[in-house]
Amino acid sequence: MHHPKITKKRKFRFILDSAFAAPSKFPKLNKKAKLIHSVIDLGLSPTTEDKDIYQKAIEGNCIVLTINFDDFKKLVKTDKAGVVGIPSQQTNAEIDEMVTKFISGKNPDDFLGKATKI
Repeated sequence: MHHPKITKKRKFRFILDSAFAAPSKFPKLNKKAKLIHSVIDLGLSPTTEDKDIYQKAIEGNCIVLTINFDDFKKLVKTDKAGVVGIPSQQTNAEIDEMVTKFISGKNPDDFLGKATKI
């Protein structure tokens, strides 16, 4: 019996910069995306420079999720890790909701080399 091939969409992989709470604080987003915290998961210092976080995103094939959008967008290289910026002063619940909605139905590959503000 022949089964049609189901193409599973790739999951978004986000590196959260040090301003974010632990990935467990974003339950909805955690279901839809792989969340990697720059400090908790990668062991970087909270004062790690943006360029070093961006380098980790390139190595891990991730997108940087940040409130520090203006600084990160200068780092974005063509065909390398993308950056998604969100407004500051959001609660964890608001971030969870906003980013989950934003990535719904989207392909992570479309964000390569781009700086996107939500």
